[in-house]
Amino acid sequence: MNVVGLGVVAHQDDKRSRRRQMVSEGTPAAPSFAVWAVSIADLCEQVDRLVPLAATLGAADPCATAWHGSLFGKLKPQVAREPLLVAAVCGGTNTGKSLITNTLVGAEISRSVPEAARTLHPVASLAAGVAGRIDLAALFPGFRPVPWQSDEDALDAAASDVLVWREDPGGTQPARLVVLDTPDIDGTLRENWHRAELVRDAADVIVAVLTQQKYNDAAVRDFFSAAAAAGKTVIVVFNMVDWPRQRERLVGWLGTFTAETGVAPAAVYAAPHDFAAAEAGRITLHPVAELTPDGGDVSLGERLAECDFDRIKRQAMAGAMRVVLDPGRGLATWLDGIDQAATGWRESQQFLEREGRVRVELPAAPRQIVWDEIWAWLEPRRSGVDLFVSGGYRLIGRGVSWTAQQIGIGRTAEERQEDFATTELEALKRALADFIDRLDDACRRDERLAAKLGPRLASADRSAWYADLERRHAALPLVSHDYRTFVRDELDRFAAKNPGMVKAVLTGLTVGSVARPVMTLALFGAGAAAVPAAAGVLHHVVDFGVTVAAPLAGEGAVAVASKGIRPLIERLFAGWSAERGKILAETLHDVVLGDGVEEIARLAAAGSRPELVRARQLLVECSRECG
Repeated sequence: MNVVGLGVVAHQDDKRSRRRQMVSEGTPAAPSFAVWAVSIADLCEQVDRLVPLAATLGAADPCATAWHGSLFGKLKPQVAREPLLVAAVCGGTNTGKSLITNTLVGAEISRSVPEAARTLHPVASLAAGVAGRIDLAALFPGFRPVPWQSDEDALDAAASDVLVWREDPGGTQPARLVVLDTPDIDGTLRENWHRAELVRDAADVIVAVLTQQKYNDAAVRDFFSAAAAAGKTVIVVFNMVDWPRQRERLVGWLGTFTAETGVAPAAVYAAPHDFAAAEAGRITLHPVAELTPDGGDVSLGERLAECDFDRIKRQAMAGAMRVVLDPGRGLATWLDGIDQAATGWRESQQFLEREGRVRVELPAAPRQIVWDEIWAWLEPRRSGVDLFVSGGYRLIGRGVSWTAQQIGIGRTAEERQEDFATTELEALKRALADFIDRLDDACRRDERLAAKLGPRLASADRSAWYADLERRHAALPLVSHDYRTFVRDELDRFAAKNPGMVKAVLTGLTVGSVARPVMTLALFGAGAAAVPAAAGVLHHVVDFGVTVAAPLAGEGAVAVASKGIRPLIERLFAGWSAERGKILAETLHDVVLGDGVEEIARLAAAGSRPELVRARQLLVECSRECG
């Protein structure tokens, strides 16, 4: 079957006609390429998200690695634009590359020059409108795309790394096929060798134009050997063949070429030595079915733009992906580096948690603080008789206290509160000093902690830290609104679960009003006994982790182990103590440590970041695609 351009001779088969129509309309690539493209785009997105984290972790910069260049320089551009297939027509001097290019396009887009090595710059033929939709510089990395002005553009020796582009003047070129005429790969100009390498990297498929004289030269072998090593699809066109007389000789020529280069051609074509047809630009490319793996009798244009499009694109991407997947130097090694760095930060975080804890010895809680809140809760639930008797006792109690103060054996409530506040603040300051010493020591022993926390410790005004603690302490009332709410909630919860016990207490307060001091002392004694029992955890010693300020209800609160009044009183005292110690935890967290602890926690958790997990999943998926 004779083929002019991209198949001027129409096939009669309806299916093939429909496929050609889809190609000319720019129908998207087959689903398998689309799935591959989605995976690549997703992988690039995950890597982009991980780069700032890796830099913070101290992991290696990926930009200089081969896998990063393949992923972002070759694969990402392929999937970030509409699917295009770049077919580069390559060969030695005077092999007829421009003629084959013009035949593929169906129009004379590249001037055929008889002098050897005159074509200095590649010429790209694009379908109409493509140049306005895509970034040609991204499509051809390393080149400076310039629009075609004349046939002399490709011969300009003064230009550097220029790629001349023009849109198909005949309007027959498929929308997703780009055809590239190239300089000689075996010329004497070193610049041509560099440009040939750029062309080879940018191309999805290489059309190797060989002749009887130019199929085994050293330069030709080297170029196509590199193409084979990069996983490029290669289609062989034997030009200037005495057709069909020399058809059988193609077997030997191809055997030598493949043995020397490692190329496994996807298809083989032959162009007859027909001077008149060449001059008219109507050369015919004959499929050589016996040398083509699929045995297909398909025109070269149709193979490129239609039936082999998906396979060629996948193979072109697979070559670059193998660099990304390299087990020793690929993306996985960089991900492992992030994981290893995160492991180091986890160890530093655990060290800080062990060494950076502070023990604060708070003074015993004033017992009336809790009991006043309990009586305030009981007040509306008590009988009138009990309240009358209690009022009398309170009046007598105030008189006794006033008399004691006058004779110098008692102190006012305000004086007692000041004494307590002074003692408490001194205890908090001692704990802060101890924490600073521990943190200094931890930074000396761990270089990661020193990097995150050391500068703050070295440059801060530590007197300001103590001033902050004093400010927070002064601003906290002896009984805060939050604590009162906490007590009411705890008592309401206790009453709901133990209605009989609360009723018995209230009944006792009413019936035994005259004996109330005894019952009051008994209840008071229960609370007083509870304090020393839990003192080791709740009141005299409170532990605060450096990462979280203790909540009001207190992680240090004693759990309810049994029913009765004692566990309740323990919780109420524990909640009050936790609130007092909270001001130290806030100073440590907000002023001394700043955001350093959160940053350490973020780095320590980097190994479980969803971007890292997803990147590894995508590598597995892409590995299966490479097959």
